[in-house]
Amino acid sequence: MNLSALRIGKILENYIKKHYNSEDTFVVEDIQSLAKGWQTELFAFKLYREGNDDKNIKHLILRMYPGKKMVTKTKHEFEVLQTLFKSGYPVPKTHILELDEEVLGHPFIIMERILGKDMGENFVRAIEENDQETLSEEILPLFAGLFVQLHEIDWKILANKTRYTEEESPYFFIDSSLKKLEKEILDHEIIELLPLLKWLKENRDKASLEKIAIVHSDFHPHNIVLDSRGKGFVIDWPGAYIGDYREDLGWTLMLIEAYTSREIEEAFLRIYEQISGKLPSEINYFIILSICYRLFEVILTIKSGSKEMGFREEAKEQIIETAYHIRNLLVSLNEKTGLSIPETEKMLDELKHR
Repeated sequence: MNLSALRIGKILENYIKKHYNSEDTFVVEDIQSLAKGWQTELFAFKLYREGNDDKNIKHLILRMYPGKKMVTKTKHEFEVLQTLFKSGYPVPKTHILELDEEVLGHPFIIMERILGKDMGENFVRAIEENDQETLSEEILPLFAGLFVQLHEIDWKILANKTRYTEEESPYFFIDSSLKKLEKEILDHEIIELLPLLKWLKENRDKASLEKIAIVHSDFHPHNIVLDSRGKGFVIDWPGAYIGDYREDLGWTLMLIEAYTSREIEEAFLRIYEQISGKLPSEINYFIILSICYRLFEVILTIKSGSKEMGFREEAKEQIIETAYHIRNLLVSLNEKTGLSIPETEKMLDELKHR
């Protein structure tokens, strides 16, 4: 985003006054960029009404969506956040949905800011300091507990987000995912992933529906904010959908192994199983499915740029800086399926020598 913080503040002051049809003067202060992820631009700011002695300051987040399908993503996340908040699940309260790109150049949401810490920072620190007690007794149980809680919500509160009916095949969700993945791979000519796609289709019978759930689709510690009491709030919902909960769990396990270690991945899965009281069947299939998704988005971003995936411009550089996690996934893929993807290995070698 090219607008200065001062300019954003002035635009927001006028916009909020108009939005609430108020005679009061609103003041926006302390705008800070919080952008860390691949998909959205985040700004924190303080808002209060001029003339109020105690200022009655509200701490808010401005969340904007660059790239493709931004109006759809913005509206979708707003609806998901509102529904989950009403259900009692710990997400920030949303205040404003604006789809008119003329205001700030992108559609946006304004929501409550949870004042606290990024769980991901605690997670990384515990790993770097080899603090197994904090990791296993505090961080992973809270992380897994929020995940189990999400998967136990009645998915029908978001029934309008799926075409699923009880008459559908038990392979409805995996077939939908494979169809979507195949279309993306073929449309963008990422032919190096065709052998992996073939493996997934040949082993599709392992993915008969186990439990329908609300799927976050990018559940990891950096998407959890801990407030001053240590309560966790889950953020970043543009990819939420209704599906088999193992697609969600498989993605998270894939990320943990890719960025940390298999030992931590296995520890997290054990804790998830203990809290849920259930052993997910054929979870390796869903990890492999997640590896395919991850490789697709990384390869396409490297080849065609961040905008092609609907990511922020900085996403490509973030991928290059953490290319080690792709190497980890290629090793894991080979161990689980016997498949290798030499084209991707070559691409990583070329990036290494840039």
